[in-house]
Amino acid sequence: MNRRTTSAFAGASALLEGGTRDQLRLSWRLLRDERVSALKFALPAFLALYVVSPIDPIPDFLLGLGQVDDIGIVIAGVLLLARIIPRLAPGHVVDEHLRDMGLDHQTAKTSAKPGEVLDARFNVRG
Repeated sequence: MNRRTTSAFAGASALLEGGTRDQLRLSWRLLRDERVSALKFALPAFLALYVVSPIDPIPDFLLGLGQVDDIGIVIAGVLLLARIIPRLAPGHVVDEHLRDMGLDHQTAKTSAKPGEVLDARFNVRG
């Protein structure tokens, strides 16, 4: 049963879903793969710069609130990264990693033309 919640912890529950964990695992594998474009390092570098930057929307000297905004930005960035990295990778590389992870790869298209974004969808067996 899929139910949307409006609680403050709605985003945290998404991290517990199996699909999100698998998407994060796939992105981690693709991040370490040399065949994926070097653009894959842009978002992690931006997140690292944000965390160490002294300029924040909510200053870190406000104990609690200053750290919560940093944590929220990092979590949102990691989830965004998990969605972007597979789109930067060639389709055959994504397929290879999904097979190695034991996941099914179902796409609307069987191959992507150069410059075309291939939407990767996968289901966990079991």
